[in-house]
Amino acid sequence: MLPFAFSKREVATARMISDHGSSSIRDLSTLLGKSESSISQTVNSLEEKGIVKTKRHGMKKLVDISGQNYALSLREVFRAEPYVPWEETISNSNIVALFKNITGEESFKLGISSISSWRANHNLSMHGMYSSSPGKQPLRNSNLSRFISEYSDHVSRSYLTEKLPRDAIILWRSGYRCLFKIRDHAKRKPEILPNQTFPTALTVSPTYGIQFLTSDLYYYHEPNLTALAVEDIILHTLLIDPESQAYSTYALLLALKNGRNIDMNLLLEKSRKYKIVDIARNLVKYINSNGRIREWPLPDPKELQEQADLYGVRMG
Repeated sequence: MLPFAFSKREVATARMISDHGSSSIRDLSTLLGKSESSISQTVNSLEEKGIVKTKRHGMKKLVDISGQNYALSLREVFRAEPYVPWEETISNSNIVALFKNITGEESFKLGISSISSWRANHNLSMHGMYSSSPGKQPLRNSNLSRFISEYSDHVSRSYLTEKLPRDAIILWRSGYRCLFKIRDHAKRKPEILPNQTFPTALTVSPTYGIQFLTSDLYYYHEPNLTALAVEDIILHTLLIDPESQAYSTYALLLALKNGRNIDMNLLLEKSRKYKIVDIARNLVKYINSNGRIREWPLPDPKELQEQADLYGVRMG
């Protein structure tokens, strides 16, 4: 099972603790009708996930909901709707389906088969967790949406912390995808990068005809990705700092330098994946209008021309 997913027993245990507050292992064993050793194992697993916390009180081990934001939100889910069969609806691969459906992040489906995904969605629909309409958003359940948003964010952070080099600085992330940078230490042996990680943005700009000076190395990680297109490279350059005129200028120069090889419709389509549709649309309008249609932080056309001359880029 996926390490962050809950078993039905874990959901039942967390639910019981939410209802009764701080409880001993023996109390939970009696309430749930399970052996103390079984409850102890379940509590340990929930503690690893950050849902519960434990402390010693004499000879007893007391268990309570932790102070993590997602754990407190889960407690509210249980308390707000006590008659929902949560053991069935948020356990196993159902949690992955909820991650994907609530956040819109496809990469959360990593690790489950299409059959498991379909079964999870069907099960959630049967319990009224979301409608069959496009988007499949939860029905009138703000508590569940809050919990899933917070817990999926925790899972995303934990996954990337484990995967990336220790000195990686994450510039943008969504689910299991991220853009990050590391310092270019020429004399130091580089750390091993995870699979499906590709150099991008200014790091590969020489491949596309422009040598930008930078002391950082930029990379993009996405599970199951096989290659990046030039449209991705341009969008990643914008993602480094979407409010920066400098990086907007770099992205424009890359786009102008490789104009014949760029599909603007594809660039706009990919921008949805990176959640910068408006920024990408403004860049396309700027290019098509030769700078007459300009939104911040895109540069003044005269300033762009000066940079274009330095890098041998033709305008218009």
